[in-house]
Amino acid sequence: MLLGRALDDSYAPEVRTNLTLLTLARLSTNGAFRYVIPFLAVLARGLDISISEIGIALTVSQLTGLLGSVVGRWTDRGSHRLLMVGGLASIATGAGLAAAAPGVWVFGGGLVVLSLGKLVFDVALTSWVSEYVPVNGRGRVFGIIEMSWAAGLFIGVAVLGGITAIWSWRWAYAFSAVVLFAVAIAMLVRLPGATPRSPAAARAVAATRTRLTRDAWQFLVSMGFMLLSMQTMISVLGPWLQDEHGYSSGGLAAVSFGLGVFELVSSFAAVRFTDRWGGWRSVMRGGMLIVPAAALFVLTHRFVVVGLIAFAVLTLGFEYCIISSFSVATSLVAGAPGAGLGLMFTANTIGIAAGTMMSTWLYDHYGAATAVFPVVATSCVAVGLLATGLRTQGRRAASVAPAART
Repeated sequence: MLLGRALDDSYAPEVRTNLTLLTLARLSTNGAFRYVIPFLAVLARGLDISISEIGIALTVSQLTGLLGSVVGRWTDRGSHRLLMVGGLASIATGAGLAAAAPGVWVFGGGLVVLSLGKLVFDVALTSWVSEYVPVNGRGRVFGIIEMSWAAGLFIGVAVLGGITAIWSWRWAYAFSAVVLFAVAIAMLVRLPGATPRSPAAARAVAATRTRLTRDAWQFLVSMGFMLLSMQTMISVLGPWLQDEHGYSSGGLAAVSFGLGVFELVSSFAAVRFTDRWGGWRSVMRGGMLIVPAAALFVLTHRFVVVGLIAFAVLTLGFEYCIISSFSVATSLVAGAPGAGLGLMFTANTIGIAAGTMMSTWLYDHYGAATAVFPVVATSCVAVGLLATGLRTQGRRAASVAPAART
């Protein structure tokens, strides 16, 4: 009920009572999901493989995001509560497999199970909240829950990093598995079941045709490049700190905590400025911070303090960009906000997978600066596409305005 105090009596008691549990569940899943990236070098050494080999395993697991539309339709026909519990159990199972993995194949399989469970849980959680909260009140609820993304880094990953520093990465994954199973049981006991979408409503959504304008396609492609840029840099962070600057697992946990604080700052900034500037312009302005951040890192990667400042700027820009992108994605397909979100999720997944593969291979063969250098170009492409789309929208609005007055 602690976080539920932020909601007034107009919200359903089921939501106010369980908001803290939902947020803690999301935090635990985000911590397990985000742990792998800052500790790539630790995991690679523990499994006696290269950074690029573990990058392949991570890329395969990330491709589960392409199943988003399938999971969405499945969720509409099932029990949201049971799917949330099942998703949590799947994440816990994946973490357990990773903890016990004798080699890269089992470890990769664990990541796939974990990622698929995360996808199911996130979609089911969104659907459960939507059953109880009307459209004009969901922003506040999701805003509170989404703070767990940043908390998953500066609390979840920091805790797992501390366990890694004291014991090992296997114990970190084992701890995650225990916590996730406990949260799954709590949700099964406490959450009321949500009513699935009616067959008539499901048929109406299925009948909606996905028609995208040119600027909508530009937005989707730009988000793919944006996620490629971010994933490239974040994949380099852990190995760069350990290999070039001698950071321990505890040091990586401290850096993760610090970047999580910057993510939280961006979350508050999005609440304050996204509606004022507009979603499209906000995404572009967030992306504009990625360009100088990548360039600064390439030029100064030998200096750890300056390099970390570059990552802080990158985190501020990207997190603001990704939060603001949801308001744009929900308007890409007329009458079908879920279709737009699904398309963006697919574009993001492709960008993340490409970024992981590219960055880990380049880092293994050429080092941190070369791995990050393409980000300067890819982020420029993303910002350029957004700027072009924004101009197209402006011209369209200008042409419609005179017609409306006649």
